[in-house]
Amino acid sequence: MKPLDKKDLIILSELLVDGRKSYSELADLVKLSIPATKNRVEKLIEKGIIDSFSVNIDFSLLTEGRPSLISLKILSKNIQTVANEMHKDKLIRKVFFAGGRYNLLLMTHFITEAQKNKLINELQNSEEVEDLEVTVLFEEMTEKKELLILEPKSIKSICAYCKREFSDTIFSKVIGNKKRYFCCNTCLNAFEKRFETTDK
Repeated sequence: MKPLDKKDLIILSELLVDGRKSYSELADLVKLSIPATKNRVEKLIEKGIIDSFSVNIDFSLLTEGRPSLISLKILSKNIQTVANEMHKDKLIRKVFFAGGRYNLLLMTHFITEAQKNKLINELQNSEEVEDLEVTVLFEEMTEKKELLILEPKSIKSICAYCKREFSDTIFSKVIGNKKRYFCCNTCLNAFEKRFETTDK
């Protein structure tokens, strides 16, 4: 597949700042018709470049407590299964796989000190956790709403099951808390079946 062009990058930049921007407004900026602009946005969604349109909420105005970053050293070879279980906890907002001393990072929601201590105690009692470190997050600087692509690359659609590159219809589904892309329904179903088997 060809890399994104200037018009695609303008569309992404504008939607990054304001995801509610209309097709009409985007069309004016990229000098295309509204249907052509809508088609570009739909292709960006289809390719998985635009994952979702969301609302940014300032949780500090709604609830007590602070978010924390919990760094974990997981012993289990099947870290994916451990991560899936931890992701189900209502206090956990995000889960990251990492390299280095700690191989799993958990970001909590805005939680109280008591909630944080209870969560840490549960993690320390887990047989899968060898070590952990907690960092409480305080004031957050404004997130930069700018598109920075230093090393542009060709956009390739790789099937999550057969690993082949494809450019036709994309089949997608959220499996294991992650949206995955497939070249056909056969690969999608095979991947889902394999995932369910290894996740037990």
